[in-house]
Amino acid sequence: MKARVNNDSNGQQSKDGNEKNRNNEKKPFDKKKYRTQKYSNKYKINQWEERRKKAILRDYYKELDKSQRDSKKPLSLKDGDQDKNDKQMQVKKISAFHKAKKEFLRKKDEKRERKEEAMRVKSEREEALKKYKQKRMQTYKKLSKKTKKGQPVMKDRLEMLLEKIQQQISD
Repeated sequence: MKARVNNDSNGQQSKDGNEKNRNNEKKPFDKKKYRTQKYSNKYKINQWEERRKKAILRDYYKELDKSQRDSKKPLSLKDGDQDKNDKQMQVKKISAFHKAKKEFLRKKDEKRERKEEAMRVKSEREEALKKYKQKRMQTYKKLSKKTKKGQPVMKDRLEMLLEKIQQQISD
């Protein structure tokens, strides 16, 4: 069978004249297909199931390759060596468990320490607030004292001024 050769307007030859038109031709928009892909829950579930199956198959083949590589290893190990290897594997597994346990305990201790620190800071703040309120109350009492005639008592006011001056000098 001979292939039909056509000359294009550009002078190029192609086996089939329709071949070029097929590549340049745009496929019509399929609204129904688009809507099913975009909004259909069934379509999304099918896509998810396909991805899941592919992942499972990938893991399966990976395990298969791994087991084949393990089986190709030379079996020159003695029984005693195998026992040691088995014990080492158990130790590694246990160490992973212990590692996780230690990590958990460490986090628990850190959390407890943070909680204690927060409680300590809170109690210090409350204590400082209590002292501040008590001092303000004493100041208020001293400043609000009045004589029988309603005049402010100057003795306490002068004492407070003296204390302020002494504090400024000491600082």
